[in-house]
Amino acid sequence: MVREYCPSVSQHVALPGALARVRLRYLAPIAALQATANVLCRLPGVLGSNLADLTWIERSFLPGMEPAVVATGSPRVLDVDDAMWMQNPLGAESAARLARRMDAVIAGNQFLAAWYSAHCKQVYVVPTAIDCERFKPREKLSDTPGSGGRPLTVGWTGSAGNLLYLEAIERELERFLARRPDARLLVVCDRAPRFGLIPPGRVHFSPWSVATEASAIGEMDIGIMPLPDTDWARGKCSFKMLQYMAAGIPAVVSLVGMNTDILAAHGCGIGIPGSDDWADALDSLYVDESLRLRLGSAGRAAAVAHYSTEVVSPRLADTFRDIAR
Repeated sequence: MVREYCPSVSQHVALPGALARVRLRYLAPIAALQATANVLCRLPGVLGSNLADLTWIERSFLPGMEPAVVATGSPRVLDVDDAMWMQNPLGAESAARLARRMDAVIAGNQFLAAWYSAHCKQVYVVPTAIDCERFKPREKLSDTPGSGGRPLTVGWTGSAGNLLYLEAIERELERFLARRPDARLLVVCDRAPRFGLIPPGRVHFSPWSVATEASAIGEMDIGIMPLPDTDWARGKCSFKMLQYMAAGIPAVVSLVGMNTDILAAHGCGIGIPGSDDWADALDSLYVDESLRLRLGSAGRAAAVAHYSTEVVSPRLADTFRDIAR
């Protein structure tokens, strides 16, 4: 059994209005209030962890208060699916201090595991799981997308913080859409993208929500995941790609980090080595329905066999048992 303690106050809480543009260090009373709230909201979890067989900490602990993690129950395991040392406001050493106080680290990919291995003796690699019952192929439609049928839909899903990666390939997307007037771009996000080249009529924006995300991805014929070649991007665990795979659509992704590993292992999409090849890759899928179906089917099979919650959950449970022993 897993008992979850979710703090009601985030350590990354945003200040309202004009205060959001003021650095927190200049707002000492507010900073002190937030720090106090962060500590108090985590006390139930700290106390509850001492009654458990294992303490599972997700992603991070309060930056600057890493030594306090020893108040939680042992053994302690840190679960990371991003390059958290790059996001820590106090720098990489803060993340390293937390890792050194862990009995084990569970990393979502090999790049993360390599960094944490320098700070923790016991590191396991367990990929992010995808719910293949929630994300699944749509029923086949009678009309073929593109070439005069319904619009072929190229889709992207993600948070507003990652829109810069989509906007970085706008010129390539505009090239593809200019070639193919019966295609469209679908963006599923909590904020609409800000494009300057793509005509508004060629972009459909679907506000993200838990209730509608899966059905929105089901409208896509091709899913894209552009990334820069950076350490932060290499720390990502390809969740967008896994969503597309589970939905049975081909993934067109930057050849960065775990994306490269998944493509090499499962042949479920097209890898883009730089920023200038997106239009041609999308065009090749536009004209070849059989290729779309073949890559989509390979992705669905791989998602079910290797990344589904039914597969990853027992693996995670076995990892916890091994750590607890």
